[in-house]
Amino acid sequence: MKLRLTILTSLVLLSGCAVEEPVMVYESRNALQCETSGISPTDSAEKLSTANIEVIETHCGQRTGVAYPAACGMGTGTILIHQIPQADLVAARQIGFQAVSELINLDEGTGYEFLECDEN
Repeated sequence: MKLRLTILTSLVLLSGCAVEEPVMVYESRNALQCETSGISPTDSAEKLSTANIEVIETHCGQRTGVAYPAACGMGTGTILIHQIPQADLVAARQIGFQAVSELINLDEGTGYEFLECDEN
């Protein structure tokens, strides 16, 4: 009887640990050197909201470990990062967002960093 009670108590306590952590997703800002700063953080977050995905936080970022030629009309590597519920990751992927964890490759030295957002 004590064993059953111990197992039941353990299961109840562990069920409280099953809360899913939010996940960070990103999309390219589509900024072009000398031309446009690309999509605004607000517009990017709105894409998720329109798909009924809760946006918990929004950040701007930069891909790291990737070279971008310094020339007008070329990309910048800037990204828009949003924290969303884990349960919405599949829906976010369907509208073009990816998990930021996919940017990290220790062998290739790639990743991302947060930058201060500029609404332009």
